[in-house]
Formats: sequence, structure tokens, C-alpha cells
Amino acid sequence: MKIRRISEFQYRFSFPDIDQDLQIYRSAFMSSDLCKLYQAIPWSSLIQIFGLKKAKKGPSSIFSPQAKIALMFLKHYACCSDRKLLE
Repeated sequence: MKIRRISEFQYRFSFPDIDQDLQIYRSAFMSSDLCKLYQAIPWSSLIQIFGLKKAKKGPSSIFSPQAKIALMFLKHYACCSDRKLLE
């Protein structure tokens, strides 16, 4: 299954005050166990090992190489399937 950006289906986060709300979300994330896991993972090494690159041809992917790997960790962390993770 290939994920592509489709604007009409793309969910948008609404931040009334982007600077303040983003800082609140960021500080909550920084104090979570998920952040500790995120900081412990050698992202650039994994990207090289798996040979992931940004798509140069065809439709652009909505996920960066790091995000693709992060979604696999998140799927396991949240104990859900691919479909449930996308929901």
C-alpha cells in the first residue's frame, strides 16, 4: 500500500495560537516515554541501513524517510495495525 498526499483527505491541525499551542504540545511530548524512545533511536543510521531516500520520480510521499521508520516504531508502541495507525 503506497500512501500519497491527497489534499481533500488530508487532516489539518488547527492551532489558534501556533507559537503557544505548539510549545505546549512539544513540552508534553518532551516529557513522555515516547520522546525518550525517539531520542534513543539512531535515525540517520537506520535510514542508511534500509536504503530509504526521498522520492525523486512519481508522486511525492507525505512521509520523509525518518517518518516512515518512526511510523513502524509508533505502530508497535501503540499496538495497532497499519490500517488502525492511519485512522
